[in-house]
Parts: sequence; C-alpha cells; structure tokens
Amino acid sequence: MTAPSPVWAMNSWCDGTYLGTYLISTTSGWERWYDAQGAVDVNRIALALDAAPEALHRLSDIPQHLRGLSLAGLPATDDDVRFIARRCRELRWLDLRGTLVTAEGLAAVAKIRSLRHIGVDPQLLLSRNPNQRPQLVAGSQALVPVATGLPELDLTALHETVRKAVKEHPDTTASGPDEAVARARVLLDADQAGAGLACVAPFLASGEPAVLIVAARCLLKQNLPLQALAALAPGPPTGAVLAWRAVVLTTIHPPEAARVAKSALRETFENQVAEWALVTSYLNRGQLPLAQEALDLLRSRTYDEIDEAKLSARLARARKQYQEEAAAWQRLLAVVPDDADALAGLARAQRSARPWSFGWMRTLNRAALADIGKYGRPMMGTLRGHRLSISFVLTVLSWPVFVIAFATGGVFERHVWGASIAFALLVGNLVTWAIWFRTPRDVRRVIRNSDRLTRDRHGPSRRWLLGCVVVGAAALFLIPANNPPERYERVPEPGFTFSPPTVPTLNPDVFKSFQDDLDSMDDLLEQLDLPTETP
Repeated sequence: MTAPSPVWAMNSWCDGTYLGTYLISTTSGWERWYDAQGAVDVNRIALALDAAPEALHRLSDIPQHLRGLSLAGLPATDDDVRFIARRCRELRWLDLRGTLVTAEGLAAVAKIRSLRHIGVDPQLLLSRNPNQRPQLVAGSQALVPVATGLPELDLTALHETVRKAVKEHPDTTASGPDEAVARARVLLDADQAGAGLACVAPFLASGEPAVLIVAARCLLKQNLPLQALAALAPGPPTGAVLAWRAVVLTTIHPPEAARVAKSALRETFENQVAEWALVTSYLNRGQLPLAQEALDLLRSRTYDEIDEAKLSARLARARKQYQEEAAAWQRLLAVVPDDADALAGLARAQRSARPWSFGWMRTLNRAALADIGKYGRPMMGTLRGHRLSISFVLTVLSWPVFVIAFATGGVFERHVWGASIAFALLVGNLVTWAIWFRTPRDVRRVIRNSDRLTRDRHGPSRRWLLGCVVVGAAALFLIPANNPPERYERVPEPGFTFSPPTVPTLNPDVFKSFQDDLDSMDDLLEQLDLPTETP
C-alpha cells in the first residue's frame, strides 16, 4: 500500500500567490502557522485559513478539510459563500463580518452540519432562526482567539546570564563597540561564548545592531534561544537583525521564523543568514517542497558552500535519498577535509545507503579522530550496538529454524529444545566475531587501545563467549529429553472395491445335534409320567 499523496495548499503553487495565513489547532487553541503561499503540505493537519483578498479568486485552491475560514473584511458574495459551503464540508467556524453576504448566502452556509459559529454583521442578526444549529456572532470581538505561538521575552534571565558572564570574565573588556564586536567574534570562533558575551555586555544598552547580533550569537552558542530572542528585541528592523531573529526562531517557532526571514529578504536582496533560516524553518516542520524551493533560491545567489552542503544533506536525508546525502557531505569535505560533523554525517549516510557494508565504520573512525571528545565514545558505542543488534536478531531468527530441523530427525531428535538453544547461541557468537573481524583493522586497533586505557568493553568478549558455551551445555544436558513418537511404516489404504454378499450354506451337523436334543426331551417327559388326556 502506498502512502497518501500530500494535499497542497494550492494546485497552481508555482506562481507563489499569497492566499493568507494558516492557523493550526493546538491544545491551547489556534495559533498562526505558515503562510498559504507555495506548496505547503497540509495533509492530516487541523487547519484554518485567515484569507487574503487574492483567495477570493482562488477558492478552488484552498484545502477542503479546513476547520475554520475567515473572510472578514473581504468583498465576498453569496456565490462565493455557496461555493465554500459545497467545498469545505468540515468547517466549524466561519467569519463573514465586513463582507457582502446576505441572508440567502447565510442560509446556504448554515447547511454545513459541523458548523458551530458564524461571524456576521449586525443587520444579519434579524435573520436568525431559533432552531438553527450555527450560532451567529456579531460585534468586533474575535470569533476564535488566535495566538502567535511565540513565548514571552525572558528579560530577567537575560540580565542574570549577562551578569554571570561579566562576573566570570572580569578581564574581558573593550574600549568601544566596534572593538568589542571584533573581540567577541574571535572568542566565538574559539568556543568561548561566555567571554564574548562579557565583552559586549557594557554596550548592549546602545542598541547597535552589530552588538545585539553578537550577543545573540553568544547566547545561541550556550543553547539559550529565548534569551537570544530577548537580546535582539530592542534592535531596529534591519535586514541583519531580522535575519538573526529568524535564525533564533527556527528552534522556537519555525512558521514565524519563515515569515521573519521573508521580511529580512525584502529588506536585503542577498542575505545568506535569512536564506539559511528560511530553509531551516521549512525543514524543521517537514515542508520539503518549500525547503527545496528555498534551497534553490539560495543556490541561485552568492552562497556559502558549507551551509549549502549541510542544508542539501539534511534535505536529502529527510527524503531518504541517501546517495544524494553522501554526495552533499563529500562536497563539504572537499572544502573542509577534517570537519568532524561532516564525517559523522557521511558515515550515517553510508550506513543508511548500504547497511551491510563496513565502509561507514572507517568514516566514523575518521570523525572520532577529528573530534575525539565529541565522537570518540559515541563511535565505539555505535559499533558495539551495531554488532550486538545484528547478532541478537540472527540468534532469535535461527532458534525456530533449529527447532524445526532437529524435530524432523537426526542426532538431537530426543534433545530438540536444549540443542536448539545451544546452537542458536553459537550462531550469535559466530556472527559477533565475524563482524568484528570484518571491521577495518585501524578501527579495531583504536577500540582495543581505548579499552585498555578506560577498562571498558567495546570489543567482543571471550568471557561472554565462555558464558554462552556454559549456558548452551547446561541447556543441552539439563533440559529433559523429549520422547518422539515411534515411527511405523505407513500402510497404504486400499482403494474402493465391491464384493457381493456370500450365499448361505446348510451344515448337516447342526441338524443332527438338534435331533439329539429332541430325543432327550422326550425321555424326560416319559420319566415325569404326566397325564396325556385332557379332563
């Protein structure tokens, strides 16, 4: 069975017409989602649409499973409302305030069974039917509350983090904002985000975009996105500030990050940071066609090869195109040969593309050698888990095979259960050692040296092999023998044959014995001397 095809926001999405803003249903109510522009995948998502004026000319392109629709302030007519009533049969609320809809169009909409609330102008309240299911709502109050989905700015935590950074790095100072920004960027490259934040802390009150951006980058480096967003709040809406605000929002609220990134691109035509944020915001919510479109936009302009390769690899992995993912990581390694993250990503792509190959182990070992602190221990754990998982699966699958094979006859016919357990454990250990010897030699050497230093066990253990031998022998000799049924030669059943009934015959000996019995009866009667005449 094939997966259902995606339901696009627009059938003619190539022109990029803006139809409005989607609202997504959450546990806390309705929140703003992505713009209805482009190939937005809305399959199996509870959405509403805050329509734009152009949507009235594209009513056939809006999704059919909308839960809500707002046409407030648009010149919608009765014909438009009748078309919506035929197309969107799952509407629960509909806002018609400020439109050209009359009581006739309202009657057509009221036939939708799931509809609960209709926003109308005050003059249409006179057409209310007391037996009508939808409730008519007038006035300026919101028909449904819509939240932005953005968290509150954490200014208190930002002040505490800045104060702590200044306290821990009292010697990190600068004479001016430009010098502070330059020194903070150097400290960021040296993975000293706290020192960089302390360097620009005295100049945060100035509100200069460069200072705020560096401070936000230092906070992002420390995994504090809410505080980074608070640091960018007082900045002017320039292209650079909007781009970094979009970067921060990619981890907090990707739909809002996409809108802010588009605003940054309108401010600055070529903005690599905003383009990266736009692609990432779509990837974080699985909007792969939009991510591909944004990535093509990035490639059409001046771009950084490193960022392009990382985004291409991530998009290819989301589409399960592992060969393209490996090619993207190879492009990145051609620019930065010893990048540990790129090597780890290439190993993951090679393993997904060819699961039974061992080449990915050598690539993962290169990543561990490039960054021993980040990928050293995970590399050995990954190899050990790969080896044990395969051996466990083959052990479990081989056990019923041995049970069936031994039950059909042979030396172990009377010890089926014990022999099957012993041989299944033997298969598991043989597979473990076979994978270990197939592992590249340099990888085995690294694992052995690490085990000697840390006294851990990431390679195959001889003690485990001995334990399996003991368990198998115990299962073979301690589990009671089963008694297979005796085997008899199967006699073929005869086919259907017809035999006529036998003819009865007379035996003269039977009549002779009967005559003797009659004679003895007569003698007995004579001895009794019974009367022979009747009175």
